Amino acid sequence: MFGLILLIALAILPVIYLIGYTSYRLLYVKDLGSFGNTFKHLLFFVGVIVHELSHRIICLITGVPAYNMRVKYRAENSSSAAPHGSVSLRQPFQISFTQAFLISFAPLLIGTWIIYFLLQVVLSTSFNPIFRIIAVFCILSILLTISPSKTDLAGIKQGYQNDPQHGQYQIFLITLSFLISWALVGWFNIIFPYEFFYYFIIILSYFFLKYYFLSIRILINKIRYRNGEIPAKVKRRLVRRRFKLEITDRYYTNCEE
Repeated sequence: MFGLILLIALAILPVIYLIGYTSYRLLYVKDLGSFGNTFKHLLFFVGVIVHELSHRIICLITGVPAYNMRVKYRAENSSSAAPHGSVSLRQPFQISFTQAFLISFAPLLIGTWIIYFLLQVVLSTSFNPIFRIIAVFCILSILLTISPSKTDLAGIKQGYQNDPQHGQYQIFLITLSFLISWALVGWFNIIFPYEFFYYFIIILSYFFLKYYFLSIRILINKIRYRNGEIPAKVKRRLVRRRFKLEITDRYYTNCEE
């Protein structure tokens, strides 16, 4: 039963992703007339702000240096409305698979949380009707731009290709973290008031496994090399490979495709 609760909690993100992506596809290219198009562009513009802020926030959390966050209402070199935005990463060829994955899906992760709490405002009669209408507007805006763009998804591929071996190791840790979390929820009958809290169990399990395996490797190598000097080949097994390259091209995570 409790494992089912965890699966339901994890299913929230894919469902929100599907709703958002479908809404985006149906509405983005649809002509709604003069007033309708203006309202649609305003919806997308607010959503783009949340989209790019989400990328920037996850960059700060994951320690990825980023700069030059831009949000624009009009198209480049044109006066026509085309809300879009971007966030530039300073060293895209140094990010890991999990960093790239979290940054790419940041709008979905953060946007789902925001939608959840905005729904509390919409469904509560204790709030002023004006605030409830604003909450509905914000929910629609976030939904329309909640899915990652093609550039965002390409960033995941880039993160994996930076170091495929380490990427496979991170995928293994994520899978093992999910299985451990499922077991913990079932064994200890863990029930949270909010489904999103189950994600923190997976995150904590991931970091526990990460530093647990790292500590074991360090301990083994200290035993093998009592003088404290670890050969370069062993060192590279303990941490992911770093690429010391000077990046001149900007790496964008765009909402607009």
